[in-house]
Amino acid sequence: MMNKLIEDFPLQLKESTSVYSRCSIKTVYPNINNIIVCGLGGSGFIGDLVLDLFSRDLSVPLITNKGYHLPHFADESSLLILTSYSGQTEEVVNCFEEALQKNLTPICISSGGKLKQLAAEHNFDFIDIPTGYPPRTSLAFGFTNMLYVLTHFNLIPEKHTTLPAELSAFLSSTQEEIKGNAKDCSNLFKDKIIVAYTEDRVESVALRLKQQINENSKSYCWFNILPELNHNELVGWKQNHHAIQSLFLRTSFENERNKHRFDFIKPIVSQYADSVIEIFPKGNTLAEQYFYLLHWSDWLSYYLALEQEQDPVEVRVIDNLKSYLKNIN
Repeated sequence: MMNKLIEDFPLQLKESTSVYSRCSIKTVYPNINNIIVCGLGGSGFIGDLVLDLFSRDLSVPLITNKGYHLPHFADESSLLILTSYSGQTEEVVNCFEEALQKNLTPICISSGGKLKQLAAEHNFDFIDIPTGYPPRTSLAFGFTNMLYVLTHFNLIPEKHTTLPAELSAFLSSTQEEIKGNAKDCSNLFKDKIIVAYTEDRVESVALRLKQQINENSKSYCWFNILPELNHNELVGWKQNHHAIQSLFLRTSFENERNKHRFDFIKPIVSQYADSVIEIFPKGNTLAEQYFYLLHWSDWLSYYLALEQEQDPVEVRVIDNLKSYLKNIN
């Protein structure tokens, strides 16, 4: 099942563009000074993704809020986007309640659940996501919906509305290569702790890798970014850690100084980790290279799950946690 869901990601990107014809936002924000995306896991990741890809286009600051409470500065000038695939994420629902207390008007993105119910009760804008997917495999829908909202309010250029379809075509043409490379690499990561490094501009690529390795492969994964890790974590490489497999996620759009930083740290990390693997994506644009790495990470997590004889779909411990918390209330 999971392999089919990953394989269909390019198709999802293409199909998700229907949001531009079937949605209509009625809320009017006279003056938007900031964007607050409330979400966790795969839903909250969308905010990180958008910030990485469009930080140089966004006309106002954007933050991803991954907790129970809205930031104190949230007010009527905040574009508040509440996103939860299931619509049941209790942290996001709590942010909805706080929005009501502050007399704010959020835009909700979900496949249903309590979030959809609350949005209907208060006549707030609601954008539907198709049901029936594990939340981490609904990335295409969340990404396109977020583009729709941001372009609707002229916070990023209108030209970006064509991006999902363009990325769909690009990934369709490169998928077999991505799958083959990820499968070849998967045996190198078997029973290893993955330490992934990338540049700050695409930090969320490494975050997605971590999430997918955790959920699909049932493995540990750590990540950090350049240049930040050069100011602290680099000093920690002082002992042999053969349980660690290091992974560098690169792009051709790296800051020139960061390229030299990668060159410097590679032999240091190689000395103490089992080895260092570098992935250089194809693509002519940052968005293409970014999504190449995302798709590669998804496939790696799937093939690693098979290597380690794990079910890439089940997340029983998360379900158990939700049941535990529900019983406390």
